[in-house]
Amino acid sequence: MMASLEERVSRLEASQEHLATKADVAEVKTEIANVRSDLANTKVEIIKWMFGIGLGVVALNSSITLAALRLMS
Repeated sequence: MMASLEERVSRLEASQEHLATKADVAEVKTEIANVRSDLANTKVEIIKWMFGIGLGVVALNSSITLAALRLMS
């Protein structure tokens, strides 16, 4: 009835094969750090583009307004 110690240990070892090791956890942490770095770089690029496009829109609107005022006078 009672399983031997070797059988019990064998079953425990077999059931823990899918668990992550310290190396696996360290690899995942490294990947997460890389993704965060990429996201930060992407955020900076998006902010640069938004500023540039906003500046272009302001310049275009100013030009259109000035042209319209010159035509009216």
